[in-house]
Amino acid sequence: MPIPVPTKCLLGCLLLAIVPLTNAAQELDGLKDPNFNFAVQVGAITPSAFFRVRNTVREAEGVRYQVDPSTGFQVGGLAAFRLSKRFQLQGGFTLLLRNYTCSATYQEQTLSTRLNTTLYEVPLLLVYYQRMSERLLLSLGTGVNLQTLPSDLGAQEQHLQVLALHKAFALPASLTMLGLEFRAKNRGGFFAGLAYCITPFFLYDTVFLSKFDGRERVHPVAHVGDYFGLVARYYLD
Repeated sequence: MPIPVPTKCLLGCLLLAIVPLTNAAQELDGLKDPNFNFAVQVGAITPSAFFRVRNTVREAEGVRYQVDPSTGFQVGGLAAFRLSKRFQLQGGFTLLLRNYTCSATYQEQTLSTRLNTTLYEVPLLLVYYQRMSERLLLSLGTGVNLQTLPSDLGAQEQHLQVLALHKAFALPASLTMLGLEFRAKNRGGFFAGLAYCITPFFLYDTVFLSKFDGRERVHPVAHVGDYFGLVARYYLD
């Protein structure tokens, strides 16, 4: 699968930032990081057309169906294993809460409801980190993010019902993270960065059951699960 343009931009910016820092950080390469570390993580998922987190619109039988993503949240934990002075293996478990406004429009009439979904994620990332100073590090991680929707979900208001019907119990996605980590003097540390998840497979369908002029219509819309988020962590050491 070709690398999306936003991901290429992230990688290009990272390379431009790392090159002038490499020589300056060589004298700090001897500093040892923990062989094993654990962190708690929180994040905010924000809509962004540039990162394909945008509205989904479909039309069928004269009805316009639309799914609008809004701000969501992420919370969980991860474990980091030091492979070398430049590489880590990170794995964890996170809860992803996403919110959507789903609407169906027929002629001049619009029906809408709010669908809240709860997904579980199991990311496994290979992380490269470049020390910028004794306590500050720049890191880039990429890998697989397994997503699962254990059960079907739904919402209903008046003559509109929207269901999230999963097509598979779990499917893989790709996850890329870029950020800065600050190590405390004694123990612990903080991380702040960006997360970009690409879902090449449809985990579930958003199924609309609408009723206009006494006629019921059923139409599925394939769910696009891509998201762009702001992430913060606290490392326990």
